[in-house]
Amino acid sequence: MPDRFDHLYIEPADFDASLKFYRQVLGWQVMSEWRGSDGGRGVQLSGGAIRLVLAEHAGTATSSAKDLSHAPVIHLDIHDADARFAKIPPGDHIAIAPENNHWGTRWFVVRDPDGNRLAFNEMRQKAANS
Repeated sequence: MPDRFDHLYIEPADFDASLKFYRQVLGWQVMSEWRGSDGGRGVQLSGGAIRLVLAEHAGTATSSAKDLSHAPVIHLDIHDADARFAKIPPGDHIAIAPENNHWGTRWFVVRDPDGNRLAFNEMRQKAANS
């Protein structure tokens, strides 16, 4: 069986600000939520065909601080970049407004409160015909 994408996991610096961003700015729905034995909160959100877990940092985790300047960009496949962008409220979370790029997509990029970048990509075939 081939590997398939399952979900994204993010430990945000500010859980409430990140939850608000994904719910109110991107319009994603909370599918489940929990509170761990250490009191840490977590939620699973869905943006349609994608699942995202936001969880407060667990005191027992072994992760160490890392330089996030080379953090990956999360690329999402969408059908209409301009229509999707129209649903995003204006603000400083917009990193790149919709544009055609040199690798064949029309895209826009937003940043969540921790600076994680989400790129919404549409194949350029439709964009080229506009």
